[in-house]
Amino acid sequence: MKHFCIRLFLFFFLAKGLVVPAECVTGSLNGIVMLPCTYSAQKTTMCWGLGRCPTYGCNSEIIKTDGEKVTWSKSNKYQLLGHIAKGNVSLTITGATKEDEGTYCCRVAIHGPFNDLKIERILKIQEAAPSHPEPPDQPRLTTHRIDSPYVTPKTTSTDPVPSTVKQESQDTKIEDTITVDNKLHHIIATVVILIIVLLSLAALLFSYRHRKRKNKDTAKGLAVLSLEGLERTQDQTEQNIYTIN
Repeated sequence: MKHFCIRLFLFFFLAKGLVVPAECVTGSLNGIVMLPCTYSAQKTTMCWGLGRCPTYGCNSEIIKTDGEKVTWSKSNKYQLLGHIAKGNVSLTITGATKEDEGTYCCRVAIHGPFNDLKIERILKIQEAAPSHPEPPDQPRLTTHRIDSPYVTPKTTSTDPVPSTVKQESQDTKIEDTITVDNKLHHIIATVVILIIVLLSLAALLFSYRHRKRKNKDTAKGLAVLSLEGLERTQDQTEQNIYTIN
């Protein structure tokens, strides 16, 4: 009974797989939207699909990889711009429209039965706020200044940010996302272990009570049989006495 309960629980849990709670992502109409999805396992295959994550594969696949590069894409509308080999398989949707709203499934193939990582994202598209017309240009007086050739030009706050800084910021975000996912995996694993332990204790308690009740019933039966045997022996003795007389 105990092993049957544990196997039944594990079957239903593993058949569903590890599903990360769905997160809502908001994008602008006709803009670019990114649905985050990262994993820390070794290089492996994965796919993005429309709708909830099924038991196997992806429903209505839109893009998939072999762990290093994109092997198939439904259209150029869907792209993976992150470092795929390092586990960044976030989906980028260009020219987002109202038809793109809905649930998306990121499924990462993890070695072992029913170990796949399933991350669901819910996309909402908002219309962009109307832009205010700019006032007409006013004539301005300009003066010409001749800079000395020995003066070093100053860098203003409007200068573009170096690409290395952008890359470091993006890598930091990826590492933070991977850390959060890892913590979530540990929490889920701990909860599952606690549930299994509780089920095991309940099964043991049930088995102990059942065995104790069975032993008690057996003892009562033996006592009744002993009393009946004594009564029969006494009756036979009395009959023998009467016969002798």
